[in-house]
Amino acid sequence: MSKHFLIVSSPLFRLSVQRFRAFLTEKYGEHKAAKILIEIQQCIRQHLPGTPEIAPISERLLALGITDYRQWQLDQHNILFYSVNQQQHEVELLLLMDSRQSLPKLLFELNLLL
Repeated sequence: MSKHFLIVSSPLFRLSVQRFRAFLTEKYGEHKAAKILIEIQQCIRQHLPGTPEIAPISERLLALGITDYRQWQLDQHNILFYSVNQQQHEVELLLLMDSRQSLPKLLFELNLLL
């Protein structure tokens, strides 16, 4: 029987969720943004603890010189970046974004806020 992984949120992830929610609210309104976030939370809770390697290593982040993070296309537009720590049985959530956002720009802006 495989061990379930603990899901932990990085400070960067928490900031990215705020930015993501603002992006969705501007595009769709508060109600739809809240609904999308709930669906994403449910998807993460349902899949990542039991199958943390569901997504491949991110080529987008590799191009920026960031290694060891996985990129999970949650649905048509939403992407989750995370890492897996096999020794500690943890999945660390790094970033949540809409594919229509600029990844380098978002990382730069979030880094300024940290």
